[in-house]
Amino acid sequence: MRLLPLLLSLLILSCEKLETVFIEEDLLERPPSKRCSDCHAQIFEEWKKSRHFHAWTSEQFRVESENYTKTKCLSCHAPHQVDPYKKPTLRVEFKEDGVSCVACHFKEETRAMHGPLKVWSPPHPSKQDFSYTKSNFCAGCHQETYKEWKLTKVEKTCQSCHMPSLGKRDLIQKFPFELFHLAKPRTSHEFPSLKAKPEDIKVELKGNKLILTNVGVPHNLPTADQGNPKLYVVAELEFEDGRRRTVRKLLSAQSKTALRYKEPKEIRLPKGNIVQAQVKIYRKLAWKKERELIKEVTLQTPSP
Repeated sequence: MRLLPLLLSLLILSCEKLETVFIEEDLLERPPSKRCSDCHAQIFEEWKKSRHFHAWTSEQFRVESENYTKTKCLSCHAPHQVDPYKKPTLRVEFKEDGVSCVACHFKEETRAMHGPLKVWSPPHPSKQDFSYTKSNFCAGCHQETYKEWKLTKVEKTCQSCHMPSLGKRDLIQKFPFELFHLAKPRTSHEFPSLKAKPEDIKVELKGNKLILTNVGVPHNLPTADQGNPKLYVVAELEFEDGRRRTVRKLLSAQSKTALRYKEPKEIRLPKGNIVQAQVKIYRKLAWKKERELIKEVTLQTPSP
């Protein structure tokens, strides 16, 4: 029964008046992200779990930016407006929100919220914008990773992996606006950073060479524009004459030694007839102190 008065009101009011009757002016004045949660509660809670949410406030960033004095690092951690290809400028307000709702969705030039879906949203103007489905939207901040991805020529976009589909979900959780929308296809705003799986790295022993190939991640492994994630390769070797040797190799984003997509990387091993190599590959994420084991494999030299 509560729908009847609402429907009658909608019929009486003209379309022009409907555009202004529910407008909430403060939404066009770059409010904090908490304000967006009034309607988009589920998306807001997902975003709070993301690294975008912690982009400015993380202790590691504070230390690495030398207490926010390294100016070249700051704008991507609290961007004013995110646009395809363009490195953003640093915003003045609510820096603690990190990569915020408004930074990604509000456009100064249209004074409207933008997104990939066509919606009618009485509290603020909305524009459908397909740039949100393309990898170049991420390129302004993730410049190096974008270049690496582009070289792979895969069809998967950044969003395919880092904003996975959630199926059809309600966009709004506030009465009466929730009544204006059917559930629509939605993607995750947790922006999972993802981790390489054992099957993403192929490991081969060919003579006195250990060959590693990134076969599953369509950009360098590891990758980073800032920070320095690492892979640690530890090979325990057993030789035909009974000798044992340990070989260690460090691969990192900043040293340009990361594994490129589907390009084998050779690690030279000591001379001698190797009969067995036990290989362990660890990762150290840029924002964590501890290492994690990705893969462990034992390889044997084929008998002649």
